[in-house]
Amino acid sequence: MKNKQNRSIFIAILSFLFIVSSTIVIARPFRLDVLPDKGVNFGCSTCHIDPNGGGPRNPFGSDYERIGIPAGDRYTDALAKLDSDGDGWTNEQEFSAKPVTRPGDPNSHPTPPKSVAPKGKKFTFWGSIKAIKD
Repeated sequence: MKNKQNRSIFIAILSFLFIVSSTIVIARPFRLDVLPDKGVNFGCSTCHIDPNGGGPRNPFGSDYERIGIPAGDRYTDALAKLDSDGDGWTNEQEFSAKPVTRPGDPNSHPTPPKSVAPKGKKFTFWGSIKAIKD
């Protein structure tokens, strides 16, 4: 009886160690190195909802899982051209923005440039138009 109990405890301990070690192996910080910003700006939250990584992915992380991982864990042109979070800006535009914005968060996007009048054009505003006298 004691031998069976010891075997059960041994199997339980091995199972626990396997689960703990497999969780550690799932964390893939090397993936940050393939991103355009090398993960410097947002770390694991570039792809994951939890800033510590692991668990559910944000929209960019889901697209990376669908496109980048099968492509050999690479940030591909196809991934760059997507608008993962649906905010109107491609992932590449978000990574290229100054400051960089998070491609998996629709509330984080580049600030649109202010419209500038083309050189050599003069615009007259209604407040500055004077009445013409006869």
